[in-house]
Amino acid sequence: MFRIGVEPLSLTPSADTPFVGEHVNDAITAYNTASSAYNRAHGFAAGSPMAVAPIDSSDLGLHTTLVTFAPGFELGGEHVAFRIEGLVGISDRVRALGLGLYPIDLQLPLRGSNVTPYLVAGGTLRWLDRSDLDGETGGLATVRAAAGARIGRHFAVELGVGLFMLGGLYNGSELRSMSSYNPRGMAPPPAPDRVVSGGTQTGMIDVSVGFVL
Repeated sequence: MFRIGVEPLSLTPSADTPFVGEHVNDAITAYNTASSAYNRAHGFAAGSPMAVAPIDSSDLGLHTTLVTFAPGFELGGEHVAFRIEGLVGISDRVRALGLGLYPIDLQLPLRGSNVTPYLVAGGTLRWLDRSDLDGETGGLATVRAAAGARIGRHFAVELGVGLFMLGGLYNGSELRSMSSYNPRGMAPPPAPDRVVSGGTQTGMIDVSVGFVL
């Protein structure tokens, strides 16, 4: 089956989030130090319309919608199978590439009907990068379950739930650049999510359609 789906990512970080969390405080400190120096250098009082506002961890989430292409195949019988998928996702600024494994793949053909409901459960692991930056490292792990139905021999619809998602992007060179930022220039500090963005998410709903080859 070849699936095409939509995944609304809304990963929120905290200081103890694996992979991302260790960089959150560094990014917040570097950005707030740079923005404070910029405000002082240009005579902007805190809270004034021209001043650069400080940030907290909520400003470092990863919010984007992936369009995911997932070619896959199933190994097994009529009622129980094992699904393997390749995953290619794109959005306005994030790309994802990885693999999905579903050891639970249960199918219940309806007698006298061309509809076959099914249920799958497993996980995905993907590499992430940004299309507008170089030098970052990132990944996304998801525990996912989905229910769907095959209609006829060549079409399917599927509704999935990302039960738990963990991932994000980190760019060390952007952190070093922000730490050496010159506040006397005209430009404010670069966006903090260029350093780190990501976190965890639960209950993400995704929708896809599939074509059975």
